[in-house]
Amino acid sequence: MGFAEDLERLGFRPAQDRPSRGVRTFTSSPNRFLTLWVHAYEDGSALFTWEFAVAGFLQDHRIQLGSNEALNLFMFPVEDERGTQDAAWVTAAMDRADAALRSLDFAHPDGPPDG
Repeated sequence: MGFAEDLERLGFRPAQDRPSRGVRTFTSSPNRFLTLWVHAYEDGSALFTWEFAVAGFLQDHRIQLGSNEALNLFMFPVEDERGTQDAAWVTAAMDRADAALRSLDFAHPDGPPDG
């Protein structure tokens, strides 16, 4: 099974019809606010990143961020992850992204309250 098929099994689909400058791009949308991206390079390496439509998410919860320009307000990792074109690596990167997002607690930004 090839890398593209592995990504399809993980819920990704090609983001464009043909490779661009030696890069194939795949995307997955686990929910309407989160988009995952994998860029597969000709040299066998891959890049994983994500973006979260934070303004749209907050708007759904009746909270406004800044001037609420939803088209330009996304959260994303400070650094993208680089690895090999391997389903296990992509799965681990997805798990790390999930853990980072789950760790956000706006009500307790300094950690859980003392109990």
